[in-house]
Amino acid sequence: MKPNATAWMDQLKRMTPRAKQYLLLLVLGSVFMGIVFGSVFLWENQTPMLPQAKVEQQTMRNIAAPGAHVDPRDVWMTQSSQQLRDMEATIDALRTKLNEVELHQQKDTPEQVSGFFGFKDRETEPEPVTETLPPPPIQALPQPYAMDTQSELLPPPIMGSEQKKPGIAVFEVSQVSVSNDPETASKNTTYIPSGSFMRSVLLGGLDAPTGGQAQNNPMPVLLRVQNDAFLPNQYRGKLKECFMIGSAYGDISSERAYSRLESLSCTLRNGKSIDIPVKGYIVGEDGKTGMRGRLVSKRGQAIANALMAGVLSGAGRGLQQSAMFIGASPLGAVGAIRGGTRQQFQAGIGAGIGRSLDRISNYYLNLADQMFPILEIDAGRVVEIVLTKGVEIDLGVAESTGFVPTVRNVPGRFANNG
Repeated sequence: MKPNATAWMDQLKRMTPRAKQYLLLLVLGSVFMGIVFGSVFLWENQTPMLPQAKVEQQTMRNIAAPGAHVDPRDVWMTQSSQQLRDMEATIDALRTKLNEVELHQQKDTPEQVSGFFGFKDRETEPEPVTETLPPPPIQALPQPYAMDTQSELLPPPIMGSEQKKPGIAVFEVSQVSVSNDPETASKNTTYIPSGSFMRSVLLGGLDAPTGGQAQNNPMPVLLRVQNDAFLPNQYRGKLKECFMIGSAYGDISSERAYSRLESLSCTLRNGKSIDIPVKGYIVGEDGKTGMRGRLVSKRGQAIANALMAGVLSGAGRGLQQSAMFIGASPLGAVGAIRGGTRQQFQAGIGAGIGRSLDRISNYYLNLADQMFPILEIDAGRVVEIVLTKGVEIDLGVAESTGFVPTVRNVPGRFANNG
């Protein structure tokens, strides 16, 4: 056996690579055909047992207890329909009882009310006739008849109450003394009607946000009143040097900051402070609602950074792909790194640069989404404040000279109006 095996090995070594492939293919084909024929032989031997097993299995399935073929869903639907019918019957019974109770209450209410107040309906029972005095010798005027007619419309007096006799009421007028106590002294209030306006100055600058939730979260604004308020009919209200607080937000389409007033605060000469809520808006120097500002947007820089990071990320991915090749195989396209350590190092650097710069690009894009344009408003701008709702100011003690924000008239056409 050894010389034959050695000869076979020598002959196999002398064969060409193509002859070796053919020999290997022949051996594998022979093995495959042997497996196929063996499987077919075994399958044919086991085929006659299959029908008997199926018949036995079917015979066992046919044996079942009574009621096994009832679908649980049908049972549930039957029970649910019965419950619904019971509920409908209960509701109908309750509705009938409720109607009976309401009808009974409607019948009993008039009698109970008449018994409670102590009188009955005059249409069903006439009033008792009272004794009348003999007529006077002089003919009576028609006025008593009118009074009697009017008295018939009034309800009868309640039993137990004393009727007041006619007479002359006497009132004593006394002079009320004025007290110097602030707690007992009369209060003085003044009213600033809607539509009144006043000139004010913006004490602090403003960066009004635009877009997003800017209207729900406005920025505060501090204003100082420079002149007295202009009231209707050429009246003036002394609100000079008072402070006002407002809230403002920006509108990117009109490039204006719109503000709403929230509170008014003043200090009287006697040291008392006033802080009341007000409603109004701000008019700019050009006579339009709102204040024009400078539109500032920083999204451009963030988008440019994202673009630069994206370009560099693509360059890193190209460096990674240059060190790899794609080969075809029976399983599909397969990528692998060509060459040795140098190409592997190049592919690793390219992959790291591409992934890191891709994340940086996404960061700048998210930052650009969160950045909204703003409107810059400088401090010291002179604006007009208009009240959209009248406000009543409590000035405390009514003294001749004890408060600043009082209403006074200005000589003019309407100066003498009451």
